[in-house]
Amino acid sequence: MVTIIACTMRSSFMDNVFANYDRQTWKDKEMIIVLNKNNMNLEAWKERASRYPNNEVRVFKLPQKYKLGKCLNYAIARAKDGIITKFDDDDYYGAKYLRESVRALKKGKAKIIGKHTSYLYFEEKKALMVFRAGGERKYQRSVKGGTLLFRKSVWKKVKFPENKLVGTDSGWTGRCRRRGYKIYSVSKKHYVCIRRKNIGSHTQKKSTKRYMSHCKLVRHTRNFKKYVS
Repeated sequence: MVTIIACTMRSSFMDNVFANYDRQTWKDKEMIIVLNKNNMNLEAWKERASRYPNNEVRVFKLPQKYKLGKCLNYAIARAKDGIITKFDDDDYYGAKYLRESVRALKKGKAKIIGKHTSYLYFEEKKALMVFRAGGERKYQRSVKGGTLLFRKSVWKKVKFPENKLVGTDSGWTGRCRRRGYKIYSVSKKHYVCIRRKNIGSHTQKKSTKRYMSHCKLVRHTRNFKKYVS
């Protein structure tokens, strides 16, 4: 069983959260959604989740004062034993995303799987780019937080830091490395980190110009999906 954890403070990304889940070809899955803003409509999200049978998608709401790490720990504690993965609410996860990462984990590549190299799509510039090129299919010190995948048994030994405003994921992978866990980066395929024009709506506030200076252009396009899988 793979449990997808999606923590969100933005109701506007409801459709994206469910679309990413539905798109996965991996069948043995469930999703736990944590709403982390006081004014979010829990009943609206629960109504959407009720369309899935057998409690396959569950929704919880936590106080806005709780930081990401506490939300993640709360959700993972309620997940079935097996594999945990973290989906960001605003990114794109292709149909074979889960399949690639789960296979790498089951082949014993490492206890923690993710993507060090990834696609980025800058909406304002209509530019599909590659971030941190050359880091695929290698052991790494870190991977993008929105691509983490690991067994729940790892989390039972190493919890997410609960008091960080930023760097929750890197803080957790750092703790894991110090405990001797390896981190393996799969390919950049099947996932795109979306950068919106309003950089203030992102946790990472780096300017578009600065971010793009660290990337390699793939192409300018309005439809990035056909180029990433």
